[in-house]
Amino acid sequence: MGVAGVTMPAMAVSLLRILVLGSWLSLLIGLPSLQAHEGSAQDPEVEHRKCRYCDTTGMVLCEDKVHGRVDLSLEGNMVFCTHVGECPTCDGLGRIACGECERSDAAKLLTKMRERRKAAIVRHQELEAEMKRKLSGGESDHFRLLWDIESLKIGRKRFDQHELLHLFADRMEAVHARYLEVLHVKEREIPDRSAMAVWWLPNDHNEAARRFCGGSASMGVKRMGPNPFFSTCGTRSHFPTDDDLHRYLVHNAAHLLLSNNIPSLWMGQYKGGGWFDEGLASWFEIDLVERAQTWCFQEQGAGGPWGKGNWRVAVRKLVQQDRQSSVATVLSRDVNTLEQAEQAIAFSLIDYLIHLDGSKLPAVAERLKNKKPAREALIEHYGLSPLALETAWKAWVLETYPKR
Repeated sequence: MGVAGVTMPAMAVSLLRILVLGSWLSLLIGLPSLQAHEGSAQDPEVEHRKCRYCDTTGMVLCEDKVHGRVDLSLEGNMVFCTHVGECPTCDGLGRIACGECERSDAAKLLTKMRERRKAAIVRHQELEAEMKRKLSGGESDHFRLLWDIESLKIGRKRFDQHELLHLFADRMEAVHARYLEVLHVKEREIPDRSAMAVWWLPNDHNEAARRFCGGSASMGVKRMGPNPFFSTCGTRSHFPTDDDLHRYLVHNAAHLLLSNNIPSLWMGQYKGGGWFDEGLASWFEIDLVERAQTWCFQEQGAGGPWGKGNWRVAVRKLVQQDRQSSVATVLSRDVNTLEQAEQAIAFSLIDYLIHLDGSKLPAVAERLKNKKPAREALIEHYGLSPLALETAWKAWVLETYPKR
């Protein structure tokens, strides 16, 4: 896969510590990740006496010297992080029970955290065994993550490897949360954690791509379907700015989630599946990082910033001038034959279908994964033939998309 290097104003990533600390407090107060995966360890109706030592979370950061200068306040958004290390005081959680408050459920919460961490360590060690070395990474609620870049300047701040890992986790979890929200999908319908690896050295990326994905390419390689895996080389030559890398990872995270969404297989390889696969991934790029410029071709080529990344403006111009490919043509493509302008049309079709009813998209995706023609799937679930879809979609684009 390729990305064109267009500089955008950096996102407000300097708020990372504040955002992650908020996640940490939420995790400790309500422990939503445990509720989602294993059932809550506390009664949400129980009120606890306020504690100024731990903000009534029942836990405080571990002060054991084994952690060195590691910022443990970042740990709230991950189940397991290699940077915390092993610690006899906190069992590698980075936090211990508060000795000053009356949160009787704190011990139960910590026990659940330890259990999840142990399982995550086993999965991470499997990746290390395959790569034959220690790896920076860990697990969030829905992703297995490897982050090999030691530092990166984002805006005016330089982030170290640990900070970047947690920023990576936050961004990928945002894709998962938005995917569930927009497509009205239940967590259980995406059964596996998606693995995503960002390397600094091309040789490491090539090795990981070969071992985990069965192929190689200079930019990115994916294994789709059950237990999905994505690997890329995150050098500046590939991604001049943080926004470029962010967009690229969002796009590919969406691919992994769609491919793992039951039934777990990749639709982009089939004629009639490319428009949905690429259109949806590009939709998340634009939704979460404002522009789209990632292209998925068999040869992993970078096609350039089509429409300067402003696809709604560019698509409107095509429609206004009646220069766009027909909807029937776009619906017939697989991922390797979908042209750049057609991918933008595919994004816009997904945009329109979400506008109509995003909850119907998973059913359409299921039909496409089973090689059912897109025409039949759209008629069945949206009541629109390709011709009817084209007429309604064009009118909607001209009415709602900006001119500039």
